Amino acid sequence: MIRTQKLVKSFGENVVLNGVNETIKDGEKVVIIGPSGGGKSTFLRCLNLLEVPTSGQIWIDGQEITCKKNNINEVRKKMGMVFQHFNLFPHKTALGNLMLAPVQTKMMTKAEAKEFGMELLKRVGLEEKAGAYPAQLSGGQKQRVAIARSLAMKPKIMLFDEPTSALDPEMVGEVLDVMRGLANDGMTMVVVTHEMHFAKDVGDRVMFMCGGNIVEQGSPQDIFTSPQNERTKKFLTSIL
Repeated sequence: MIRTQKLVKSFGENVVLNGVNETIKDGEKVVIIGPSGGGKSTFLRCLNLLEVPTSGQIWIDGQEITCKKNNINEVRKKMGMVFQHFNLFPHKTALGNLMLAPVQTKMMTKAEAKEFGMELLKRVGLEEKAGAYPAQLSGGQKQRVAIARSLAMKPKIMLFDEPTSALDPEMVGEVLDVMRGLANDGMTMVVVTHEMHFAKDVGDRVMFMCGGNIVEQGSPQDIFTSPQNERTKKFLTSIL
């Protein structure tokens, strides 16, 4: 589903990704952990070209998106992305936020988008908040709406960039529960997070990124109980 080859991203002299080679299979749940500044979020943002790689190649669902011939907007329809901050349109209701992209891209009529939007709000436990504006929602509710909005385009892949880091602790669980539901449904997911319990419970594979490289990866059992790399051991000791 996702493949990168010799992926490099530099900001001036600062090399943030240093030749990353990786493959993520259809339906796989990959959790990326590591220290701040290690390249986790940049790797995620490169996967849908929110950050344009300095060099290297990326394939999504068989298409090389780093090839200029491809229409990146068409490829992005296959990928939903959820950020730390919710980025909801403040002047639109929860349902309005969900309907916007499917209608604008002519993927659905307004009636179809409304019906599907209500299904998604029900899925994330917010059916009764369809008419509420973002200012009327809690942080956890906003993030659940943001996840539903990403699902409105019926993506094959969901990318999560620290989706709970901006939330109060009591709101984290409700967002993670929605993500667990997606994982159980077989969605291909790449999740950057500091929620280690989530990584253990949901991840098929855990990657530890540091210094722009994937230093170590393996099953949650391998990474959390018997890490091999000294940098991984040091990181886990400091947070567990």
